[in-house]
Amino acid sequence: MKLRTTHNSIRIRIRKSEIEELKAEGQVVERIRFPLGTLLRFALEIDEQAEGVTASLADTFLRVSIPNKEANTWINSNQVGIEKRIPVPEGEELHLLIEKDFPCLDRPEEDKSDTFWELAPESPEAC
Repeated sequence: MKLRTTHNSIRIRIRKSEIEELKAEGQVVERIRFPLGTLLRFALEIDEQAEGVTASLADTFLRVSIPNKEANTWINSNQVGIEKRIPVPEGEELHLLIEKDFPCLDRPEEDKSDTFWELAPESPEAC
C-alpha cells in the first residue's frame, strides 16, 4: 500500500493482493519504523458502521475507513478509485483519494506484477 500526502490531501494506492486482504480481513495496515524507534502506522479499513468515507489520526496511527457497501462495490468492480472531500476546521477540506494501483512504466526497477494492468491507461506517462 502506498501513501502520498500533500497539504490536506491523502492518496492511498493499493495492490491486488492488498485488495484481497482488505476483502478477507477488513483492513490493510502498513508501518514505517523511524531511526529512534517511532512507528507510523496507516490503515485502510472497511467500516460496517460508517455512513461515509472517514479519516482519523490518533497518536501515530492514521486510519482511512470506507463504508462496507461502498468498499464492496469498489473492490468487486473495475472502479479505479474512491474520492471524497471532507470538511475540516478553518473552512478547509481533507481530500481523500483511494485507488487501485497501476503499474509505473517510468520506474523499470519496480515490481509491477501485483498491480492493476487491466485498468491502466494504454500508455501512461508516469504514475
